[in-house]
Amino acid sequence: MNPILELRNVSKSFGKQKVLHPLSFDLKKGERICILGPSGCGKSTLLQIVAGLARADGGEVHMEGRVVEKDRTYVPPEKRPVNMVFQDYALWPHMSVRQNIEYGMRRRKTPPEAMRDRLARLQALLRLDGLLDRLPAELSGGQQQRVGIARALATEPAILLMDEPLSNLDVKLRTDMRNELARLLGELSIAALYVTHDMMEAFTIADRILVLRGGHIDQIAEPHVLFERPETPWVAQLMGYHNRLDAMFVGDGTANVRIANATIGGRAAASGRKEGKAVVMIHPEYIDVREESGKRDGNALPATIAQSVYEGTRWRLIAETGDGQKVHIVHDRRVEPGKAVQLLLPRERTMMYADLPAASDE
Repeated sequence: MNPILELRNVSKSFGKQKVLHPLSFDLKKGERICILGPSGCGKSTLLQIVAGLARADGGEVHMEGRVVEKDRTYVPPEKRPVNMVFQDYALWPHMSVRQNIEYGMRRRKTPPEAMRDRLARLQALLRLDGLLDRLPAELSGGQQQRVGIARALATEPAILLMDEPLSNLDVKLRTDMRNELARLLGELSIAALYVTHDMMEAFTIADRILVLRGGHIDQIAEPHVLFERPETPWVAQLMGYHNRLDAMFVGDGTANVRIANATIGGRAAASGRKEGKAVVMIHPEYIDVREESGKRDGNALPATIAQSVYEGTRWRLIAETGDGQKVHIVHDRRVEPGKAVQLLLPRERTMMYADLPAASDE
């Protein structure tokens, strides 16, 4: 299947600040890609380039098999097969819900019968019954957001762009709306680029997640691949691998490292070298705890429990290795501080990376 959207070596700077380094990816028909990353990493700028609201400094943008931006070729936003849902809803305050949704269709001279059919379908899909004659000021935040989505879908774009559309909602409503959005986009089978800094939002909505950092793509993958096989320490930390341990590769070409006189095996990042300094990343929930018996038990790291903190349903144990490094473990029971233990690290869940200088997040 040919991609509906292709970006090839797209870059962007504002003055001397490089916002997007040359990056490439594609979006397939019906696919949902969430662009995930911290504030200032270039997420919204990337979306604006796709929409045509900002010009790229270099590279190419293709939509539905045709060039919309390359060198001097530039197709303006209104002639691209895209529509956008903004963070602040951007509804016309003096227009009713019905008029807001119909606005784009009227500008494109959609036949009246087709306009009525689309309005009826969007009203049902987005649960807008009884709201069509209200003004935006008479709606709740969640209702306004649904109207914004309906308006964007009314012109039947090939690609839907969404720039943190749930960020202005409270926590409960945001959780409900992300589940509704996942349902809606799945039913419509519409291609979507969705910007967020919320990992759970991305996991709920995305077919693939693009992790953007400092204007670079750190990784693009399906949610479960991103979580189980993060390719960089930064992606691992984003996925909740909050244990970061300094180590040294054993130097035999394997993914074995030395931490505090213990040899630990794990999974090496695909692009990483396996010599010199290493960084070991592991999620607190992947670690098991055994009492120290004097006999090494599998892939084990000797440690001493420094603290046990009750967190409601489980305990958070904070252990200290022989070289003074802290390890957090989510555990089903309390372990007495001062207790000598072995931390059992599953090889498939213990990520090993070469200790290289980190890229800036700015």
